[in-house]
Amino acid sequence: MVVDTALRLTRDHGLDGWTVRQLAHALGTWPNTIAHHVGDRDAVLDAVVQRVVALMPNPPADLGWQEWFRALLLPSRDIIAGYTGVARRLVRDGATVPAALPIMDRGIGLLADAGFGPRAPLAYAVLLNTSMLLIALDDDRKLAGRGRGEAAADLMAMAPPAGAGAGWEAMRPWLREWADDPDASRERLYRYTIESLLTGLEADRAAGAGR
Repeated sequence: MVVDTALRLTRDHGLDGWTVRQLAHALGTWPNTIAHHVGDRDAVLDAVVQRVVALMPNPPADLGWQEWFRALLLPSRDIIAGYTGVARRLVRDGATVPAALPIMDRGIGLLADAGFGPRAPLAYAVLLNTSMLLIALDDDRKLAGRGRGEAAADLMAMAPPAGAGAGWEAMRPWLREWADDPDASRERLYRYTIESLLTGLEADRAAGAGR
């Protein structure tokens, strides 16, 4: 009951948007009762992160390693983003909750079997940390009250730099898309980042296999 309510408060207000006193009020109890049954606020936050990570998929191991990470990371964006602050905590503390261990075990195992060898944990960390950092960045913008589209609008309103060339012109359609549909732009950036990482890691795997 305590963690269920804390999860709801996190979904509505973010991980740092509620206090133990507010949690106790929502439960109709006292803060020391929560401390007795669950622990201090950090313990409650750990339990919330555990619940959110448990919502992430752990795709079947018979997928190829690249397809496995797509099946993990693409759906996980919406899951984690639904609980503002969880991504930043995962980046800060690492995935130090029990629900993350089966995902970690399978993902690193697939990378090792694919030929990454001792670099498998590093490859896993690159993929997971980068994906969580992108989600955390969107969280920070939301908490600051600054939409992603505002930055694009500001850039489009600026005068071109002296001697601006093809780069400035190539950027303008992207900025227009960014300003007009920031949600689609965020998703596109997220997907492009994951695909770029997978491509780079495949090159690293192939180079390592040849050594």
